[in-house]
Amino acid sequence: MNIEITKEIIFNYLSGRASALQKRMIDDWVKKPENEELFYKWLVEYECQNPQYSTDIAAGLDRFNQLANQVDENPDWSILSESEEKEFTHFSWRWWAIAASIISVLVTGWVYQDTFLYKTHRTEFGETQTITLSDGTQVTLNANSSLEVPRFGFGKKTRQVRLTGEANFTVTHTVDNQRFVVKTEKGVEVVVLGTEFSVYARRKEAKVVLNKGKVQLRYQEGKTQKELMMKPGELVTFDQSNHLKKEITEQPEKYTAWKEHRFVFDDTTLEEFVRIMADNYGLKVIIADDSLAQRTLVGSFRANNADELLEIVSEIFNLQITKVGDTVLLTDK
Repeated sequence: MNIEITKEIIFNYLSGRASALQKRMIDDWVKKPENEELFYKWLVEYECQNPQYSTDIAAGLDRFNQLANQVDENPDWSILSESEEKEFTHFSWRWWAIAASIISVLVTGWVYQDTFLYKTHRTEFGETQTITLSDGTQVTLNANSSLEVPRFGFGKKTRQVRLTGEANFTVTHTVDNQRFVVKTEKGVEVVVLGTEFSVYARRKEAKVVLNKGKVQLRYQEGKTQKELMMKPGELVTFDQSNHLKKEITEQPEKYTAWKEHRFVFDDTTLEEFVRIMADNYGLKVIIADDSLAQRTLVGSFRANNADELLEIVSEIFNLQITKVGDTVLLTDK
């Protein structure tokens, strides 16, 4: 007898109410790869409706600190008998062990939930990758970058992803004008309806270049939440303090030249070149002296790997390359 596996049956199974026959059928059903995503989707729904525990980490830590403060940091052991001192010490260690266990459970559950709900696409150093999302949006990730997308599809109101690194987006327009939001670790959000743009979000700065359409930027500068509407051909740069600089670029396509393994340098100093090598190839480039670091590169060069790019730069400036592992030293010949 074949039993159709439904969400209700899975919910009964998870709550321990499934029959022995249903358990066997579910065990066989969930082993099939085509059923795995559906099972996880129903599992998330079940956990949301039937949480095993509800955690408020901030409130929990606050209560923990209040209790901890009740214990004198430097107790006067002289007023305690030997047996009382042992009992107090035993209690303290047991209390701290329990507290540490509780915090570990809270943090583990918190991290696991985020990992479970999002799927992460990553690129290694020197690698690019093109991804087509569930809504048809195409994303090309540059080297050393990651994109988190909802594992079970976008919500009804927004399509939201998280970017670390650099990527080019060609966003698909939806019938209901559903917004597409790119969030970054630097607190800059790019909100679009249907357009083509690039986002660079690494440690020292963030950049947004708009090729087509219209996007809205949301960012925090100091304690103030700000917004900016971008037009095609505009380049917006944020420094480490999220101070904004807007300019017009006549060639926005040069900011996605990396998709074709091309590097476009426009009065780029060797000091900036060092950062490019670290971001894209994980190489630590050391320049022999400050005057050499201020020399500038101009032009467009194609390089399929780090060695090719280093060779191009060394020929332009007549430099000596000394490479040991992931460290490169550039000196005048």
